[in-house]
Amino acid sequence: MKEITLESNDLHAAYGQSMILWGLNFKAEKGKITTIMGRNGVGKTTLLKTIMSLVNVSKGTITYKGQEIQTLPSFKKATMGIGYVPQGREIIPKLTVYENIKLGMEALGSNSKAKIPEDEIYTMFPILKDFRKRLGGNLSGGQQQQLAIARVLVSNPSLILLDEPTEGIQPSISQEIGEVLKKLAFEKNITVLLVEQKIDFAKQITDYYYFMDRGKMVMEGSKEELNLDDIRKYLSV
Repeated sequence: MKEITLESNDLHAAYGQSMILWGLNFKAEKGKITTIMGRNGVGKTTLLKTIMSLVNVSKGTITYKGQEIQTLPSFKKATMGIGYVPQGREIIPKLTVYENIKLGMEALGSNSKAKIPEDEIYTMFPILKDFRKRLGGNLSGGQQQQLAIARVLVSNPSLILLDEPTEGIQPSISQEIGEVLKKLAFEKNITVLLVEQKIDFAKQITDYYYFMDRGKMVMEGSKEELNLDDIRKYLSV
């Protein structure tokens, strides 16, 4: 029986009076990579922000491990095991790589003094070990993305939300990130919910797709069920 980590039911969200999400229903299965795809401006980033309470829910529910969480604040969701890597990564440029990683421990709340799992992090992202003392602002875009993911991982999340992790990143590093995400899902049983536009990247790692258009889910299916004609219908490719 499939175990669902995250799901929404009739989810609506708005910026002020402008409704962005219209009755979204989706599920993210435990230990699987689920990808939300669609053109720019259809509501993908808003969906992740709504899950994290950065945008208010107007109607409907968001359920995490069987508990409704749509009214909980962001920090509470972090302590519950939801990690969020936003678009733009938002690392702290004046802090070192190590100091940025250490910030991720704050999500543990009262347990934030726990030891950082450096060996595990640096095994996944060897470049971060080499640049441990380098300022975050002096890293390349790809290195910053790896740092942003590492910062989330130290809090031992059950669910990771990622917004366009390959944006502006060279293909070789995108491939490395993809391998890490697969390892997290398949070996560590972490649920990954990914917003992505690069078809080739998504096809390599994704178990299940949803396509959004104008704030609604318009198509879904496993990687075996979807074909290029379906994808072209909702993406500019």
